[in-house]
Amino acid sequence: MRITGKTPVEEIYQKACQLYQLRILIILFLIPLYVLTCKWGNFTVSNLWPLYIVVLIEVFINHPYKAFYQNPKSGMEALIASVVIDFLAETTALHLLGNVDLFIYASCFFISIVYCALNLPTVLTLQMATLASALYAGLIVLGHLNIIPQTVSFGPDLTSVQETAIIFRHIAFFYLIAFFIRSLASALVKKDDRLEELLWELRETSDKVKYAYHLQTDYFARMSHEIRAPLNSILGFSQLLIESPTEPLTEKQKDFLSRIERGGKHLRELINDVLDLSKIESKKMQLSLHEIELVKIIQSALDVFYEEALAKHLLLGFTEKPVALKITADELKLRQVLYNLLSNSLKFTKKGFIHIALVKEPDGGAKITVEDSGPGIALENQGAIFQPYEQAGRATSKSIKGTGLGLAISKQFVEMHGGKIWVESEPGKGSRFILTLPPAPPAPQSEKPATDTPLAN
Repeated sequence: MRITGKTPVEEIYQKACQLYQLRILIILFLIPLYVLTCKWGNFTVSNLWPLYIVVLIEVFINHPYKAFYQNPKSGMEALIASVVIDFLAETTALHLLGNVDLFIYASCFFISIVYCALNLPTVLTLQMATLASALYAGLIVLGHLNIIPQTVSFGPDLTSVQETAIIFRHIAFFYLIAFFIRSLASALVKKDDRLEELLWELRETSDKVKYAYHLQTDYFARMSHEIRAPLNSILGFSQLLIESPTEPLTEKQKDFLSRIERGGKHLRELINDVLDLSKIESKKMQLSLHEIELVKIIQSALDVFYEEALAKHLLLGFTEKPVALKITADELKLRQVLYNLLSNSLKFTKKGFIHIALVKEPDGGAKITVEDSGPGIALENQGAIFQPYEQAGRATSKSIKGTGLGLAISKQFVEMHGGKIWVESEPGKGSRFILTLPPAPPAPQSEKPATDTPLAN
């Protein structure tokens, strides 16, 4: 992007530092090239002290000193001056060496003109072309008048008209380079400006989307709290009516109340999951860490689902486990992960088995595998099941219901611990849900987390 009067002075100073570095690299390349080609071609070079002077000027005098970059105006003037000083110093060095090599001269001009076209106002390209032409013609004229040594030669036996024609040809070449570079740079700068505008629009859109998403998450959390209070009342009174010893209900009434209770519990599970997910995504979920024994936790999770597995004639077992395996983690959240995985396996597995295996990792962490003989999951659906409200490829009938949030929450909980969770499955061959946990979670972010309120049952 070109520098203007509105460009911050810090950015102008950065451009000057970049130019300084580029200039030093060019000197390191061109001066050895000049010396080597002179020796190789047996050109007469009486001394090299002008080159040493140029190096001193470029390194010390033309350095971007912070004192010259106090405001945008002085900074832009200092940057333009450094470009002009650079070109004048190199031209003077060539003259003092006794040979204004057109290749070196044009190379210095080309580099200066490109920098001006890309970074400074476009009028400077023509001004630089005028300066280069004037210096070149002035060296020739002053040399012919014997005012200064003649350092530009076009060869013997040329008339004044022929030499003038060559000078005009070279000057036209300088202006041609200037016009070409100016046009090319204008197109590049326009594209760069357009890209910058698009980036700003993208940032603004991203900020708006994030803001809307946080509003939506906050709205869901608030609504969930509001709905949960009357829902608990409905469940409580339904249970009281069903279990009332003084006023027995008819079978039909019990059936209706049981349906109300089941629907209410399902709705409460959905609300609790939405609350969990909203807390995680708004960075308000906090881990309560302490050392836990994974073998005991997994065994207790299996005990919770033992009766349900027995009723469905499923073989539920802890097939592989170490004697003991301790890690630092949040016990409640890991229990919820295990409950979600076992609940899913029981929900979708009609016959066969559900196995859990626990293996100690080389770094002291843990690898837990929950394997079932259910219907399996197609490869194209394996990524989707960890997204909120997705049950892709798992349902075998319309009677199987769920919130679609269990695996998404489990994934978030595992990642909060610094672990990973994934699935390995094929349709008709069951599923293996694998999660890995480190010995201890990574250090928390430097944000101030909100207090994690317990979920109501």
